[in-house]
Amino acid sequence: MSVDSGSDSPPRRVRLGEVAQQLGVSTSYVRKLADAGVLPHTLTRGGHRLFDLAETRAAFDRRRDRARTLKLELPITGLEEHTVWDRLQAEAPARAATREALDIARYAFTELLNNAIDHSGGTTVSVLWEPRATLIRSEIGDNGIGAFERIRRDRGLPDHRSALAELTKGKVTTQPDRHSGEGIFFTSRAVDYFDLQSNGLRWIVDNRRADFATGAGAYGPGTLAVFEVDPGTTRRLEDVFKHYTNEDLQFSRTTARVKLFERGSSFVSRSEAKRLLTGLERFPEVQIDFDKVESVGQGFADELFRVWAKEHPGVRLVPINMNDGVALMVGRAGAIREAQP
Repeated sequence: MSVDSGSDSPPRRVRLGEVAQQLGVSTSYVRKLADAGVLPHTLTRGGHRLFDLAETRAAFDRRRDRARTLKLELPITGLEEHTVWDRLQAEAPARAATREALDIARYAFTELLNNAIDHSGGTTVSVLWEPRATLIRSEIGDNGIGAFERIRRDRGLPDHRSALAELTKGKVTTQPDRHSGEGIFFTSRAVDYFDLQSNGLRWIVDNRRADFATGAGAYGPGTLAVFEVDPGTTRRLEDVFKHYTNEDLQFSRTTARVKLFERGSSFVSRSEAKRLLTGLERFPEVQIDFDKVESVGQGFADELFRVWAKEHPGVRLVPINMNDGVALMVGRAGAIREAQP
């Protein structure tokens, strides 16, 4: 007697780990898709997820087909950032994204593409757009002279690292008649992850961990900007702006990260302090971030919190993330200033 194992056979129901193995993805990724309702499943009394393997594979394949990746190579001449954004949304929309995520992604993409169009001096720009269910990711690369080289030339800075450090302050632009210099600054803070590579350097801002890093970059010639946004975010773009602006929406508050100006293991000289402070007179309030700084010298602290602060009474310097040794030096400089007539 033969047994019919065709369509009448019961469905094969498996747990999360086997689904991940069968699909070739991580268990955390399967869990995210299940939570989002992309992969149908049931729960046992013990709280375990059970999946119909055939049904799950079909749903996964449908999702993968919808999540298109666009790669574009575009001439810069005559290019407009808003038309490229509209094309991305028409050909590969981020269907799973919240309104807040789309607002942030649109702002970041159009600002970065506009920088390539107006500042790179290049002829072409490449765009990668990946609107996944669990992550929105984009890359914008150009073949120009490089962002740090452009800033170094126009501001007469000694090297590319100094240009990178200046860029992190905000209000840095090579075309002040057309741009406020705020685009990259706000983009780096609005997205979940930001990566800028140019002229052998790399600047990473990871807002998920409230961390940043600098190092060597391999992209060239030109500039590569990468950003990532959580498609489920409820963080509003206006709240990002509000943190750095006043009631009149003017860019009035910034953060100067001391570590980005490092030339050695510590900061001891007045010249290092002056380099850090360049351009900060444009802001009513400046946070001086000592995160990852082991030590500072008396001259460095004195130049910041006594000499420069006395010369710029309209700017409020707020030191943050100090270890005990740094706090001692900063406190001494402030005490000396208070003691002077």
